[in-house]
Amino acid sequence: MTQIDKERWSSMADCYDRMADYLVPRYHLLQDEVLALLLAEGEPGLVVDLGAGSGIFLEKVLKAAPAARAVWVDASADFRRVAGERLAPYADRVTFVLCPFDEAWEAALPAAPEAICSMSAIHHLDGPGKRALYGRCFDALRPGGWFYNIDEMSTLYDDAYRRTLAYWVGHVDRARRGVPAELQPYARAWCDRFEGWKRRNVEGAGGPKQPGDDIHESFVAQMQWLHDAGFVDVDLFAKFQLWSAIGGRKPPAGGTD
Repeated sequence: MTQIDKERWSSMADCYDRMADYLVPRYHLLQDEVLALLLAEGEPGLVVDLGAGSGIFLEKVLKAAPAARAVWVDASADFRRVAGERLAPYADRVTFVLCPFDEAWEAALPAAPEAICSMSAIHHLDGPGKRALYGRCFDALRPGGWFYNIDEMSTLYDDAYRRTLAYWVGHVDRARRGVPAELQPYARAWCDRFEGWKRRNVEGAGGPKQPGDDIHESFVAQMQWLHDAGFVDVDLFAKFQLWSAIGGRKPPAGGTD
């Protein structure tokens, strides 16, 4: 991933933190589904968030699971600053790892985690990069641990996929008008960047992609890659338009039960 790709959103950390609720459709829907799955397994000991951004998901985990610890992993110092402010009430339970998730973040983990999660980050890797990362997540997890990826993914058919892209464009056009007046400067900055997303993914649909772009492989293919990496109980846990929540479990010690 080139430096310019890494910085595509990094200088927008404050903006993204404030605008996600307004301009990303059902932003909390899939996060909350994954959080419920995490808690259904019992309170997790250590949760890693890859591409953790401003720390919105980790804040939910730490609030809902008072004994949990978390590892924030991201390449952006700007997001590190914003996440540090958001997660300050839980500072003694968070480890910050400033590292791209396609590099050796595993070396900084304090222990094997019960869960590794990611949201809207892994789609910047190409297919081989995604497959390699899924294998590394499998290796890093403790036996019985879960991996969840909430991300922009294509669906089964190209026409349906293009419709999901158009849905997000329409949502932003509608929702930006409902942003409170005091937050409109953030909305304008976010939408200026979103114009680039539209050029790359809607107007340039079908064009060549490289790591760092929005590379939307299908959720079906990515579930197969999880299975190939060794995960069991692989499933599509939730889906809304462009976003899918997929995941799987590392078999417990002694077998795949």
